Amino acid sequence: MREGGGGRAAGRAVSAGCPVPGASGGGRLFTRGRFVTPDAGVTGGWLLVRDGLIHSLGTSGPPDVPDEVVELGGRLVVPGFVDPHCHGGAGHSLYTGDPAAVRGAAAGHLARGTTTMLASVATVEPPAMEAAVRAVASVVDDGSAPNLVGIHFEGPFLSPARRGAQTRSALRAPDPELLARLLAAAGGHARSLTVAPELPGAPELIRRYADELVCCLGHTDADAEQFARAADLGARAVTHLFNAMPPLHHREPGPVAAALLDPRLVCELVLDGHHLADDTVRLAHRIAGPDRLMLVSDAMPAAGMPDGEYAFADREVTVTGGVATLRGTATLAGSTLFVAEAFRRAVSTVGLPLADAVRMTSGTAARLLGLRDRGELSPGLRADLVELDTALRPARVWLGGVAVG
Repeated sequence: MREGGGGRAAGRAVSAGCPVPGASGGGRLFTRGRFVTPDAGVTGGWLLVRDGLIHSLGTSGPPDVPDEVVELGGRLVVPGFVDPHCHGGAGHSLYTGDPAAVRGAAAGHLARGTTTMLASVATVEPPAMEAAVRAVASVVDDGSAPNLVGIHFEGPFLSPARRGAQTRSALRAPDPELLARLLAAAGGHARSLTVAPELPGAPELIRRYADELVCCLGHTDADAEQFARAADLGARAVTHLFNAMPPLHHREPGPVAAALLDPRLVCELVLDGHHLADDTVRLAHRIAGPDRLMLVSDAMPAAGMPDGEYAFADREVTVTGGVATLRGTATLAGSTLFVAEAFRRAVSTVGLPLADAVRMTSGTAARLLGLRDRGELSPGLRADLVELDTALRPARVWLGGVAVG
């Protein structure tokens, strides 16, 4: 049985109420905060953490003073951000095969409020992909990047016509044997796969792995019928909707319309002001709603770094004004975004309701990945919290109730 997009992901979920490894055992009371909860919206009051989990929330009469009191001074508190699509950050790539780089990138995103993330391994030659996957898996296994929970394969089964910044020579037709090798290298930590559904062999691959992986449709030249067929076979998400796919056309609605109208599909949006126009985001929100939209970073190593020239794996990228492009071209090469900034832009620039932006940066992705122990501020769930300043930027981050940094 699938829940939110993947039988295996759902099966590996940590049940709400389980202690968080390494979390503080004593109680910690957060007072005078404004908490965004799924039922009540923004509520002023207090939140009590015990054993790394949210124990209770209230508006008056807090419980007896526990081991520690954290005075929030009226700050807004949202659940930790969940990013299912990230390639790097803070000067580090997640897919060069270097465990130290994996840790560095994950730490850069954690410091900015991303308390749960997948390492997205882009399309490079198969031996390099396998080495990258093994490096990520080793970091997940040793727990040295506590916000890193698994691996997303962005390819190599993608459309050459819509490859974007993916390496053309590394693209492959859907190949169960190659995917089996990648999954073996992942050591049980693979959670999602982006595939172009129109490629020969793609429908069979989606059918075969839909209960093991969250199958995402992207970097595709598919039409609407091919998208619908992929959803019938078990696909559950769309990689960076609108980008690397045919645009919406009034006589050929294509994958964009199919994705927005199909209630089975959850859609990524890269909300950095460059990948999508603000009205495009508003349109997607009005049609699909916050429970079917995820704001992802699609970040490359220059996230959090100054403009300049960058080289990582087999990519050479120029960053100008925060926009990353393949060197010498206008092709976007990921973003320099953190999910925290996507959240801020969603509220302050696009004008989405605060509660919707919270779901789009936490709850929707957690549900898709089968992570039932996080994604909202509710009793029994992980105390992954982000305090926001008056400009809606992260002021302090808490992972399992413990301050980060």
